[in-house]
Amino acid sequence: MFLRCTLALVLYLMVAGCAKHSAPPASASGAVPPARSISSMSATSSRSAIVAAPAGIAWFGGSVESALATARAQNKPVFLYWGAQWCPPCHELKATVFSRPDVIEKLELFIPVYLDGDDPGAQKWGDKFGVSGYPTVLVLRADQGELARISGGLDLAQYSEVLDTVLGDVRPVGTILAALQSGGARPLSADDCHRLAYYGWDLTDEVDAKFSALAATLAQAAARCPTGTAADKARLIVTAARLAADGEAVRLAAGKPPGQHLVRLIGQVDGILMSPTLGTSIADALGGLDESFFQAVARTRRDDVAGWDQRYASVMDTAATDPRFSAADHLYFLDSKLTATKALDPQHKIAAQLVVQAHQRIDAALAGQLDEHARASVVNAALNILDLLGDDDRAYAITREQMAQSKSPYYYMLDLASLDEKHGHPDSAVNWLAQAYAQSQGAATRFQWGTDYLMGLIRMKPADDAGIRSAGLEVLGELAGPDRIYRRTRVRLQRLDHALEKWNDTGEHAATIAALRQRMDGICSQIPKADPAVAACRAFLARNETAGT
Repeated sequence: MFLRCTLALVLYLMVAGCAKHSAPPASASGAVPPARSISSMSATSSRSAIVAAPAGIAWFGGSVESALATARAQNKPVFLYWGAQWCPPCHELKATVFSRPDVIEKLELFIPVYLDGDDPGAQKWGDKFGVSGYPTVLVLRADQGELARISGGLDLAQYSEVLDTVLGDVRPVGTILAALQSGGARPLSADDCHRLAYYGWDLTDEVDAKFSALAATLAQAAARCPTGTAADKARLIVTAARLAADGEAVRLAAGKPPGQHLVRLIGQVDGILMSPTLGTSIADALGGLDESFFQAVARTRRDDVAGWDQRYASVMDTAATDPRFSAADHLYFLDSKLTATKALDPQHKIAAQLVVQAHQRIDAALAGQLDEHARASVVNAALNILDLLGDDDRAYAITREQMAQSKSPYYYMLDLASLDEKHGHPDSAVNWLAQAYAQSQGAATRFQWGTDYLMGLIRMKPADDAGIRSAGLEVLGELAGPDRIYRRTRVRLQRLDHALEKWNDTGEHAATIAALRQRMDGICSQIPKADPAVAACRAFLARNETAGT
């Protein structure tokens, strides 16, 4: 699977670690935690963040904490943009959204803050607000109540509209969800419905039950939207269906039938598809439906699979030529269409004619007049399609070409490593991973790329005990520093823990495990005892340590 950043709110092409497909409320229930002292969470605008921040906007120059204090003093909401220098969709967002005069003008009514994922304290803020993927925009009240969340390149015209809905005296999203979950009968206002419909729901690191619970809440929200909000209601239904299917992904992959709630949502989505005008108006949301959803459709609509494929493909085809969307989005709509076609086909195949057409569309997109940021996003989208088609040779060639002209070539080295590993070339794959780690920049980024390298060694060179030990000690060293073991980094550390535990399941690598645990002990000792990161730090290799004593 290729490493991918999130591109669009309702295309939901995000996974933990900025990979392919997926979208977190601030807590398990979606409610925003109560405000508390956050003096220890200050993240100053580093030099790298100032350089990377989109031009044209008067970005706040201090810490997030200072921005919240300024927001209180000026009675303004905070517009917090979370990005990364190596993330292609972040650059496209700067070029296509943050350069718009109407958005620049609108942001004068906010305290706009740019936070790079590698800034000091950035991952700690990610924990605070439940942000894992780049790019993500949060709109916050001065008391940290969350008013809106946008994950990526939403329909450009909607950015200004969504910002309009949060400028009045509106309820935080967490308050709206809490009221829905409590069973209260209060209907939603049109603005509440609109903000929920366009909220960047992200449950990347949650368990399946959380997906299902949120799906039920959003379906309830759709039922309580007032008249005149048909498109927002439809968007909520589609989002609920996507989350419900993701919550049942393991069951569906095992061949089990979908639950009754998902079956009902499938019927509602079909009703949307049968209304061409309505379906086209929320094509971006429909494009986020993934393989799990269509597996459920195939099991519940056996007599109408062809009809489903035709209706969905029609909406995606229309969106793929819609000028509201970028060239990369057009390819993502094609990817969504092909994903549905493959999942709905009894043999899980894509017709040869569609394969030819997909290649033609990729050729045309890559041949277009694109700046470097737009091209990077087009390449991402093209690689997703080629992955679906199984055309690894073309994917390798495109990736090598893009890497040669990228300012962050290490981003593409992981793709090359994945392809080489898939085709049985471990030496080349490990070499790409090593180069990617060596060239990566920024604390959080280096640990992410370092764990990819180390886990690649574990998978492909398991007998290289000395190499794994050396790499492990170096990668863990990236955690030495304040506020390092949070959000994306913490999730990566947990994955590394599981990989090392499996590698040492027979105990033959106990000495290396002990050395890594000792290195981690030194890092943990530098973290204040009251810091929440201590628990995650101490948990690393703890089971292996116990087993070896």
